[in-house]
Amino acid sequence: MKSIFILVSSLILAGCSAWTASEENEKTRDYIPVQDYTGQGYDLPNGDKTDQIAEEHAEEIETAVVRFFKEEYKTDVEVHNMVGAEGEVSVFVESKGKPHFYSFAIVPIDTRNQEVLTDEVWSQEYQVEEAIMSGLYAWIKEDEFDKLNDYIASLTTEYPITGLQKEALENVGAGYYMTRYYNVPVGGGKLEHLLKAYLTNPERTKEEWTRLLGTEPIDPNMVTITLQLYMEKPNIPPDNVIFNKIVEDIENMTGIPAGTYGIYLHDNEINQSSGQNNKPNTLEKSLPDPIIKN
Repeated sequence: MKSIFILVSSLILAGCSAWTASEENEKTRDYIPVQDYTGQGYDLPNGDKTDQIAEEHAEEIETAVVRFFKEEYKTDVEVHNMVGAEGEVSVFVESKGKPHFYSFAIVPIDTRNQEVLTDEVWSQEYQVEEAIMSGLYAWIKEDEFDKLNDYIASLTTEYPITGLQKEALENVGAGYYMTRYYNVPVGGGKLEHLLKAYLTNPERTKEEWTRLLGTEPIDPNMVTITLQLYMEKPNIPPDNVIFNKIVEDIENMTGIPAGTYGIYLHDNEINQSSGQNNKPNTLEKSLPDPIIKN
């Protein structure tokens, strides 16, 4: 089982490092205010040719991906966006109803023959499974996540900070249960048997999922909750006072979901091509010294 710590780090939208734009692009593409970012300009290597082919075959790609998620993962999804890459198009989706999560599938494209290989849709190893577990965890622990959400809402009211736009999650949110302010990668542990139950019968109630999870505590090393916050106004560096306040609050808070917490406070900008802010002025509380909540 891959470690959850491999998944957290500085990725904001992408499901894994393979989705990150090249370092050259990261240096040369412009940053824009996070409030203006809806996923436009998100770039995968060598996607120009496949972007055009995907646009011409958008309807059949959407049909194939919806069918793939239903057949392989027993999940109804809505397609939000398609981004071309070398020999393929990555298709970003959102689950309908609960458990709620974002994910993606990959559709191969034969650029020489201008064909979309809709019978060969696939997903990266364990990516969708992890997203399902993440969504189930957030649903089962809904009250605890509500408390975390209420806290973040109070922060954004009191301090000049913000999060991603919902459209950015929809268009380039590659995985997990996600909100505008955090994402929740899950590595397995107790949640692994929920995944097996879901793939057998996803039509269970929240109460049934809660009973299946049981009362034994969740291993916090198997769940990562990564807060990604941004300064509300441009040309202002991340505020140390606000950052230290958030870290202290999370360290002392009770009744929020068990997990390993990482906290990032960025300035106001985000890179269009990668959907990230990797600037050196970002303030962070994460590995090797994250916040552990049991």
